[in-house]
Amino acid sequence: MEKFKTFIKEMRFEYKVLSIFIIILLLSVPYSIIKKKFFPANQTVAVSNANYGSGAGGAGVTGNSLSDMQQNMQTQENTSQQASSISEAVSAERPLILNDTALYSENFKQIMVEVPEIKHIELATQVENPTVWIYSLNDGLRKDDVAAEYCSILHSRGIMASNITIYDEKERRHGKLVELGAAKCM
Repeated sequence: MEKFKTFIKEMRFEYKVLSIFIIILLLSVPYSIIKKKFFPANQTVAVSNANYGSGAGGAGVTGNSLSDMQQNMQTQENTSQQASSISEAVSAERPLILNDTALYSENFKQIMVEVPEIKHIELATQVENPTVWIYSLNDGLRKDDVAAEYCSILHSRGIMASNITIYDEKERRHGKLVELGAAKCM
């Protein structure tokens, strides 16, 4: 034991710090295994909906995976009744829309194939009449009239865009928005 104490005293400072990190790392592995075994993630994320209704404290989500949410929705649908007051109706479970860009993605892909000047299309706002951002290459000219043409193309496809803004594709790749043109469609 005395040899071990003198060894630690004579050890360089960098090695002492390194050994402390290694000890912490070695102790964290069994800790994480014990934590996963005895305290699963579903129990730590659980929210009690008995007193608050399903709208409070995490929107009624009792698990952290999609299958947990689906099972929770099925059990609540089976036990659901008519709301007796407005506050119960407002806090009732509703379907959750995660992302509605899938509705537009096929139309956007077709438009990009038909109009090769368009390099990328995305929805800027997720509303009934969205704002659409179109990325194209910069030729040095203002593209307001082209944006108005894109309005009619999108409207013919069933995408009732309120505004279209054309941005530079090369600058988008660098994380910058350089406007080349814009038009109000409605």
